[in-house]
Amino acid sequence: MEKRFEEILSRALRSRVSDIHFQLNEGRLSIDMRTISGIVHVKEREEDVRLFNYLQYLAHLDVSSRSPQTGGFSYYYKGHYYDFRLAVITTLKSRDGVLRILNCHDGLRLDQLTYDHEIQDLFRQIITMRSGLIVFSGLTGSGKTTTMYSLLSLISDRSIYSLEDPIEVLQDNIVQLQISEKAGLDYGGAIKQILRHNPDVLMIGEIRDEKAAVMAVRAALTGVLVFTSLHAASASGAIRRLLDLGVNENDLAEVIRYIFSQRLLKKKGERQYTGIYDYLTGEQVRTVLSGERIESRMEEILLAARQAGIIEGEGDG
Repeated sequence: MEKRFEEILSRALRSRVSDIHFQLNEGRLSIDMRTISGIVHVKEREEDVRLFNYLQYLAHLDVSSRSPQTGGFSYYYKGHYYDFRLAVITTLKSRDGVLRILNCHDGLRLDQLTYDHEIQDLFRQIITMRSGLIVFSGLTGSGKTTTMYSLLSLISDRSIYSLEDPIEVLQDNIVQLQISEKAGLDYGGAIKQILRHNPDVLMIGEIRDEKAAVMAVRAALTGVLVFTSLHAASASGAIRRLLDLGVNENDLAEVIRYIFSQRLLKKKGERQYTGIYDYLTGEQVRTVLSGERIESRMEEILLAARQAGIIEGEGDG
């Protein structure tokens, strides 16, 4: 089984894959990889069902259980230890698993994140900041986490901590803590502990509830540079979402530096994707908080990118 696993792992690493999907249905296993170019199917082999069982064994999962399970393991391959998280669920018709490679890469270069030179320059400016709150908003799959990891990978002269639920990517330059309600480590307690270590930069993986939102702002108020993400369709929508989650309006106005809204779209004529970013500056956020309306520029940015032949237009592809 090791040989087959290493063959798949090698292909995943070459393609900078983070997720490998398994679906066991009627005794046959299908394997797909989620790459930046889309889903790639791995040609099946007879031993693949045994491979799936082998991976569950490595992750200390019960192959006979029908309950959702998550486990992890490390694997030594070509002089490097790779860390994995395997999540498995069983439905009426199939048993599905997602194998996440936690340390497959250290983030993307700025030109890989986006074609937009203005945004690249803005990102270079942001990573030199010493305090404040940077928020990345977007829908699921828009690349928010990848953007944050990539920016943090460019910071080398400061102490960086992260709070994640779960940890998505392992990075050597970050002290990463995983939130565990069962173990009594929630966002409030974890941030209090981290602040005792005098961090320069803090990443909060995703704001999902009131406690995480309030603590993200509170951490920024102490003079830490805080990166976080939020599920919202626009930058203005992210402001409303933060206020709905109990963030004090005056506190938000004091610490916010930028709110980004992002999408991930396919480049024209290529298999690669690129990030499209709209944003509000701290001053614009304060304008919105004062009651004025600022329209999203996302559709205008998308139209310009299509007209310039950077991304696929309507009906392309």
